Amino acid sequence: MGLNRSTIKALVEELVDRGLVSEIIPDTAARAGRPSHVVVPRSDTVHVLAAELGVDTTTVAAVGLGGAVLARRQYMSTSPSPVDQTVDRLAAELADLQSEMGGRLVGVGVAVPGLVQGSDGWVELAPNLGWREVPFGKLLARRLGLDVPVKVGNDGHVGGLAEHLRGSGQGTDNLLYVSGDVGVGGGIILDGRIQLGACGYAGEIGHMMVNPNGRPCRCGGRGCFETEVGEESVLVACGRSPDAGRAGLREVFAAAALGEPAAVAGLHDVVIWLARGLASLVNVLDTELVILGGTLAGLLPAVGPGLAAELASLTTLTSRHPVPIVASGLGEDSAMVGAAELAFEPLIAHPLGAFEPSRLVPPPSAPTSASAAGVAV
Repeated sequence: MGLNRSTIKALVEELVDRGLVSEIIPDTAARAGRPSHVVVPRSDTVHVLAAELGVDTTTVAAVGLGGAVLARRQYMSTSPSPVDQTVDRLAAELADLQSEMGGRLVGVGVAVPGLVQGSDGWVELAPNLGWREVPFGKLLARRLGLDVPVKVGNDGHVGGLAEHLRGSGQGTDNLLYVSGDVGVGGGIILDGRIQLGACGYAGEIGHMMVNPNGRPCRCGGRGCFETEVGEESVLVACGRSPDAGRAGLREVFAAAALGEPAAVAGLHDVVIWLARGLASLVNVLDTELVILGGTLAGLLPAVGPGLAAELASLTTLTSRHPVPIVASGLGEDSAMVGAAELAFEPLIAHPLGAFEPSRLVPPPSAPTSASAAGVAV
């Protein structure tokens, strides 16, 4: 960074005074000489509230610096979901969680399955929620009545961001994150940056048309990617009820592992459509890695080798440079952790100026070793 030691020391001391970071002594038993201190984020002094707004379930959590999930809870939701009812329930759950947490809250972040204008949390369209032109960010901020920023992002975007920073995509600057549940969403990381597009709507791969003769989609189109590889499609292809949900999917995956013909044949059909969609995206984006989340991650143990082979047969790139396909490193928490990253952005951008020391909760005694910190940078 071109900074001298005294400048770095002064900056770190200010961050320590605000309880945002700690200086620890790493375990260097195998090395000779005096160990250097390492600066790590503190997860026990400030936190954000994060939520993933789902079609059938909503997750809320308190997350500390460094991505540490301090508390979480989940409740059932419905689709279509009336906006006022959704906002009221979510605000109540977040307020209750903050009451339980106490401490210094510095932001709120929410992941939404729809077209989100990140600047103000405007949801242009969320077909699986039945929403169109909803000022969700402003409604939630007004309902919460908290003196902190409220950030709203597309679930695919923030899920890809979280996987890049803290999940299976760490160390990879060009990746595609594809998450499937009731719908299918995506996050595109190129040169280490999430790609949002002109209006913030990039990555809507769930509504990319892959089958001209396919079923109608909630978005108004036909043969969309999510109508071929989403939760309902997997269940129907395997001879199950489309309403069986996640429990039904787990049963399908277990049945396929035992060799049940209907499950094996159904998953094979899904893999063909999944590979076709991924092939188009990999050819266009030239990514190094594909990360599957949600329902799609559950497919990998049963069909991983077949998916990789099918993808390689459909792309000009993977035949020369194979693109690994891996499961989400954060499991079902990718979008929720990504929403927390959004909420932390104002603090990360201006850690010394955004919050006066007097407004922060006095920090407990700082940890003195890497094992005690329990947080990774």
